[in-house]
Amino acid sequence: MPGSRTGTATLVPADTRIPFPISDQPLACRTKPALFAIEDVSTADDPRAREKATTEAKQACSGCPVVTECLKWALANPDLTPTGVWAASTKRDRTRLRKQLVARLGADWPGVVAEQERRRRERERTVRVAPPTVRDRAFARLELELVPTRPEPYNPWKQPITPQQAAANRRVLELALTGKAA
Repeated sequence: MPGSRTGTATLVPADTRIPFPISDQPLACRTKPALFAIEDVSTADDPRAREKATTEAKQACSGCPVVTECLKWALANPDLTPTGVWAASTKRDRTRLRKQLVARLGADWPGVVAEQERRRRERERTVRVAPPTVRDRAFARLELELVPTRPEPYNPWKQPITPQQAAANRRVLELALTGKAA
């Protein structure tokens, strides 16, 4: 039976609904992969060595341009990411996040997330590809024409006080002096 002998690896397929992140930039996880294998760090000399290695790996992930996509992929593929730091998250962090996703989106949360991403990409593509139609431009122009122009606000330093404004100011002052103003 294939895969049943000890010492042989069993191929675990990745969830294809959430693609593995791709970037043209040199990423820390691809240039220094040993940095993210925190389980391989020896704690014999320094008891806090693993904690320091975890912090260093998380900092390396913090500036990554594909950290969001990497986290989605790592969460969707628990069998492929059982150890190490993936997208600034440890095994414990990923387990907690998976439980939260299952509680919020259901057992098939990778399918829900993949569908949300597909819709978002479709919206971005249609906005980018479809210019406004002639009708939409005409409506936009009409809306601008129908918006009433507002008078310029009164500026006491540039405009003289009208007799009506002077009378209103006088009434307010009289009421304030007599104590009848609220």
